[in-house]
Amino acid sequence: MTVAMRGDGPPSGIGGDALVVTAYSDELGTAAAVLDLAMDGELAAMVGSGELRGRFAEVTVLPAPPGISARRVVVLGLGDRDVLDNFRLHNAYTFAGRALRRRRLTRVVLAADASLCGPAVPDMAALCRAMVTGMLIANHEAGMHKSNPDAAPLIEEVTVAGVDGEGDSSLDEALSDAMLLADSTLRVMRWVSAPANTLTPTLLAAEVTELCAGTSLGVEVMDRAALESAGAGALLGIASGSAEPPVMIIVRHRGGSDADPTLALVGKGITFDTGGTSIKPALGMEMMKSDMGGGAAVLAAMFAIAALNVPCNVLAVVPATENMPGGRALKPGDVVRALDGTTIEVVNTDAEGRVVLADGLSLARRLGASHIVDVATLTGAAVVALGHVNAPLMSSDRALTDLVLRAAGQGGDRLAEFPMHPEYDSCLRSDVADVRNWGGREAAAISGAIFVRAFSGGLPWVHLDIAGTSWNEQANLREVPRGPSGAPVRTLVWLARLFARG
Repeated sequence: MTVAMRGDGPPSGIGGDALVVTAYSDELGTAAAVLDLAMDGELAAMVGSGELRGRFAEVTVLPAPPGISARRVVVLGLGDRDVLDNFRLHNAYTFAGRALRRRRLTRVVLAADASLCGPAVPDMAALCRAMVTGMLIANHEAGMHKSNPDAAPLIEEVTVAGVDGEGDSSLDEALSDAMLLADSTLRVMRWVSAPANTLTPTLLAAEVTELCAGTSLGVEVMDRAALESAGAGALLGIASGSAEPPVMIIVRHRGGSDADPTLALVGKGITFDTGGTSIKPALGMEMMKSDMGGGAAVLAAMFAIAALNVPCNVLAVVPATENMPGGRALKPGDVVRALDGTTIEVVNTDAEGRVVLADGLSLARRLGASHIVDVATLTGAAVVALGHVNAPLMSSDRALTDLVLRAAGQGGDRLAEFPMHPEYDSCLRSDVADVRNWGGREAAAISGAIFVRAFSGGLPWVHLDIAGTSWNEQANLREVPRGPSGAPVRTLVWLARLFARG
């Protein structure tokens, strides 16, 4: 895979399989309009006839006429100019990349169009980063376990054209960022797509250990004995129904001094979720291999944070287990004791993610966290409320919330704040323990967050419920690529960078 920038001449003079320009709704973008001059007005005529509409993610492939060095001209529709942001820009180029792969067009020239810059994409560096990241994310392979893979060839070469990058370090940095961010996103997509028998908690820990070997990251894996010694009764309780042993994966990036604050990223690592004794319906249960999406994003982000040498302290904690029924599994009404000593009445074993996060947050506090962001595919209620476009955000701290929202804007994710009014706290009330793990169906995304907040120790805390945004299987949602998204790994990387700036 090579990514490069060319500023020596127009995009039409650069060879490749496909030259990609953009159009808005019924209007050519600036780069497409310039290219149209060399095409004798063919693109404008197609707009006029309605053959080219510029609708979002519309991909039109044309043979390149004489005078254009690429084999094909590709017009990528971006829809309404007024709603274009990093989220839509990333998605559009991912759709384009998938279309190019299907046509076996793997050497791609992207025309950088200054008209795409705006409030959400403020400069050419941000534009180049989003275009290239989106294009490379299209390289996700879904059929890795097929005996005879029929996958299209990967995008192997991306050249950004139409911008003079000579002497502009921000543009070079943007392309380097794009490759790293795309690689991290693809890693999350691969992990959440992996069948649960090929990525158990133990195997996930082994992959993370191998990934971090030779980097500045410190990795520790707590096994069952270590968890028992630490008093991680919440994680051990959820794990009790599975033959697969649980682990707690800890990754440290020491980019600051010992006196500096530490940002803790805590991710839910349920590698398969049957619901336990409160078992889920069989239909669609195979998708529960992706219930470790939060943990996957946290762990992949740490590798990128270290590669970027972000100058702050970041700690990742991922409690990982399967949630299975069995003779030793938790029963509704059982009580477990979390690592910080809090007792939890488990009234619904299918609300297991928050229970393992209780030990994850407690351990993060014990290890010196000053700020906590947890990420979890936590509730179906998040999907009902916001679908696959936004992830609910709930928080105890305005400053940390603003930082996370800024990071999401730069990373190309969408977050929506949910309220945390004190009246919702009733969901925690239990007659037999300190708290209960489920407050019923009403405001279920909020009650899940309120439970997790109880283990933040009063530290600045943000909760991201990515149950809807980590994977899209809604065919009618044509603006969001189907399958795993890798969200919100790029947000977490940007968060660390913003956190480092104080």
